Amino acid sequence: MGGEVVPGLYTSGWARRGSDGVMATTITDSANTAHSILEDLDGLKSRDLPITGCVRELLEGKGVRYVTFDQWSEIDRIEKERGKERGKPREKMTCYNDV
Repeated sequence: MGGEVVPGLYTSGWARRGSDGVMATTITDSANTAHSILEDLDGLKSRDLPITGCVRELLEGKGVRYVTFDQWSEIDRIEKERGKERGKPREKMTCYNDV
């Protein structure tokens, strides 16, 4: 959100820094984000948090295609199923249209 710090809203990877870095950067960034959430956990339980609806509205208003958690869970299941057929942990979907 333009560099604005919003209490209770956490980002990681490209959502945090843009399309920059390599896989190891994203993994480290994710671990740091998780650490921040754990540090803030007690305070997060006791106050109002930003609702996901405002994020959804922001993305839709900008025409951004996004995947919900339920949709991601289905993608995860299919990728693992396809990978198993090929003797791999998963077969990644690399195109949004495959989703």
